[in-house]
Amino acid sequence: MIHIAICDDNLSDTERIEEQLLLLQSKFTEKLEINVFYSGESFCRAIDDNCPFDIVLMDIEMNGIDGITAGKKLRADDENDLVLLLYISSHDNYFRQLFDVQPYSFIEKPINSNEFYDKLEKAINKTLRRRQDGKRQVLPICQRNSEVLIPFHKILYLESRIRKICLFTTDGMIEYYSTLNKEEHKLSNQFIRTHQSYIVNLHHVKIVASEGITLVNNIIIPISSSRKSSVKNHYMEYRRNFFD
Repeated sequence: MIHIAICDDNLSDTERIEEQLLLLQSKFTEKLEINVFYSGESFCRAIDDNCPFDIVLMDIEMNGIDGITAGKKLRADDENDLVLLLYISSHDNYFRQLFDVQPYSFIEKPINSNEFYDKLEKAINKTLRRRQDGKRQVLPICQRNSEVLIPFHKILYLESRIRKICLFTTDGMIEYYSTLNKEEHKLSNQFIRTHQSYIVNLHHVKIVASEGITLVNNIIIPISSSRKSSVKNHYMEYRRNFFD
């Protein structure tokens, strides 16, 4: 089942969006479970403990808590990093404000059916692909003679310190014996070797500059001069695929 949330304080708009989603159902064997919220407040209450949604369709301009504020509430929990957030609005001048909430896409109002079907079909397929690949989205590490599985989305970066790896995650740092070469082979292409001593998770990158990569927690990771071009190209390719 694909869990989809619609958050819009305009009744006629929510009805139209729900109708469009129901028409998409015939393309998928997975059932589309749709929940409608008529305010940012009710959506925020629904995700207080955890977010049960795979895809969120969010209006920007709403009375009370607007769509950007609700989006920040969603992204405040790292567990929601993989939720696909699509903004729907008649105004396209919010792109700078939307940067921090990592939207998957933007749909203009009035809604064009072809554009809506195209973007929602891609979002649903992306969700299904992630589920199929889910078993591989962990880094197995050996600690105290036992294997520990670390979800990729929690990894910020890996640092090599002599014979040990310092694995920095959203929950803290884990230290274990290995080499970056070994760990690099276990990771997906959302990770990039920026330096002899560092591997970075591109999902947590805020800024890529010639002197280094700034992560969302404002830690700066160095880029060696020989890797600058490949790091930049890899990052741009990752961002293109992320928004496809």
